[in-house]
This record gives sequence, structure tokens and C-alpha cells, in this order.
Amino acid sequence: MRDSFAALEQAPVAAIVVDGEGRILRANAQAERLFQYRRSDLAGLAADLLVPHLLDAAHARTDPPHTAMPACTQPAVVAREMRAKRRDGSEFPVEVASGTLRYGSHSAMLAFVTDRTERYELRRDRQQLAHLTRVSTLGELAGSLAHELNQPLTAILSNVQAAQRFIDLDPPELIEVREILKDIVDDSCRASEVIRRIRAFVKKDELQFVRLDPGDVLRDVAQLVHSDAIGRGVRLSVDIDDDLPPVRGDRIQLQQVVLNLMINAFDAMRGCDALERAVSAFAGIDRDGNVRIAIRDRGEGIAADRLERIFKPFVTSKPQGLGLGLSISRSIVDMHRGRLWAENNSDRGMTFYVVLPPWSGPETARQS
Repeated sequence: MRDSFAALEQAPVAAIVVDGEGRILRANAQAERLFQYRRSDLAGLAADLLVPHLLDAAHARTDPPHTAMPACTQPAVVAREMRAKRRDGSEFPVEVASGTLRYGSHSAMLAFVTDRTERYELRRDRQQLAHLTRVSTLGELAGSLAHELNQPLTAILSNVQAAQRFIDLDPPELIEVREILKDIVDDSCRASEVIRRIRAFVKKDELQFVRLDPGDVLRDVAQLVHSDAIGRGVRLSVDIDDDLPPVRGDRIQLQQVVLNLMINAFDAMRGCDALERAVSAFAGIDRDGNVRIAIRDRGEGIAADRLERIFKPFVTSKPQGLGLGLSISRSIVDMHRGRLWAENNSDRGMTFYVVLPPWSGPETARQS
């Protein structure tokens, strides 16, 4: 058994052995460095002081960790992202891979603790960049969104003025006033929906992976760019399969991907004749059962040897563009375990494809 514990010293990450009462039996040198305790101080220390709720992690069920474990222990491994504490009280993100270690008639919990500070900071920076890109994209749509919001507000003002005239009649035309009030309610709902979509899109939240309808994602974006398409003289058509399965994803991030692809499609036809300006958006199921979203334009297309290069950062054909939209979009799709790529059409223009795996969790999961 001593050899088994000695093997923990070879682990590239912090390793601790915890008894049934939550006390640390053994710890390796990496644990000393990570938590800033001496080995003698770690022995007998409550493991929850290092990783709160560590014992709960042993019962969690999630993906296997990337950290290899000594073959002699053969524990049933589970892993989860948690928060840990150093001796000075500072907290940091970790990934805990834990399992049951059996030796003779005894058992203990073996936990490998990996510092994920760099990964967390990288993810946070990516989310910040994605948020800034969303705000920048909405800035490009500001004129059309203002027009879309102004329409119901103008209608409300006109209806209020009409209602005042009907009320001033002797006797008042109350039936007409009731109809006008219904129109005012409808127009206020339209204005509220425009504001809701904008607020949701620019909101700076943590990622929320939930069960969602990809068709709704496509519809929401189509509504968001409706006025912009009209202003550019682009005919936008949306076709969504009725039996589209749900996916696991973050609604705002996926909307950002679709919005970027639609805006790019509009831009691609800037120099086209008015009759040629058409963008089609489709959401269906591919032959493997995955959800596939396609955004097709009738622009000039792009040279075949540049199709992959356009997904690299800072590559753009727009005079005022940063060249980050497609790069961020691909990283978002990758994070959703999907694929994003582009192909030239056989006639003219190009199509961007987003493929996402269908939802595989419980049917009762929260729908967004």
C-alpha cells in the first residue's frame, strides 16, 4: 500500500487522500505547492478547508477528467469544476477528479486537484470579447433598430391623438376608442419586444447551457435584422423544419453566431443588383441526426483557398471591420461541440453551415 501512496508523488497535479470523516490522510508535493501548506500541516486537516464541498464531488457524475490516475488505485472517477482555497484565504478555480481508493478492508477518497486559473481567465476574456463584438454588431444595426422601434411608437402617438378626438365628440365614440386602445396595446407590445431582444443580446451574463429550440434562435435573429434587410433591399427567407430537435446551448451566444452570419451575408451582396439580393436561412436535420443551420447568400463568393482563412482572427474584407466575428463564432460553435464552416455555392454566392449535436439530457430539463 505504501507503494500506491508513493505513486501519488509522480502525479503532475495536487493529489490528496481523504478518509470517511473528511480528514486528509496523505498529500503529495504538488498539493503543498498548490495550497501553500506544509505536508505536516495537511495531515489531519479537514479537506473542506482546501476545497469546500469536496466530498460532494465524489458523488457527482460528469465527464471523465483529462488527468491520468495511477492504475493501482482503480477508482470510479468523477470530475467537476469547483472553487479551492489557499492557506492565505485566496480562492481560485480548480477541476477536481475524485474516486474511491480501496486498500485492504479500508477505503478512502482519492482526489486530483488541477488549478484552472489560466483556463478560467481565458474563458472570461473570450466571453468579454464576445460581448464587445455583440455590442459592436448592434451598433451597426442601430439605424434599422431605431426605425423598427419608431414605427410602433409613432402608431401609438397617432392612436392616442385619434382617441382624444373620439372622446371629445358629443356623445363620445367609445366603441372606436376601445378598438384604438387594443391597437395601442398591440403596438406597445411590439415596441417592448424590440427592446427585450436588444437588452437580451447585449446583456453580460455567465454562460447558461440549457435545453433550447434552435428554431427559436433563428427566428429571433431574423426578427432582429428584419428592418436592416429591408433597408439594404435584401429579401430574407427563413425555413425551419417542424420536427427540429432541441440542442444544449447558450441562447445569446448562438444568436450571436447566427446574427454574425446573417450580417455577413447581407454585406456580401452590397454590390449585387437589387433583384439578386436574397438571403435564405434554413434549420433542419442532417443525415447524422444533428441540427444544421445554413445561411446562404447570392454574393460574389470567395476563393476556395481562402475559405478556411476567413475564420482566423483579424481577417476581414470590411474597411471598418476588426475581423473577429467569424473567429469568435467558430469558437462559440466549438464550445457547443459543433462545427462551423463555409462552402461556395454551385451557382453563385456562398453558404455558412452550423452543425450542433441534438440534446441528449432528460426531457424534463428547463427549456429556454
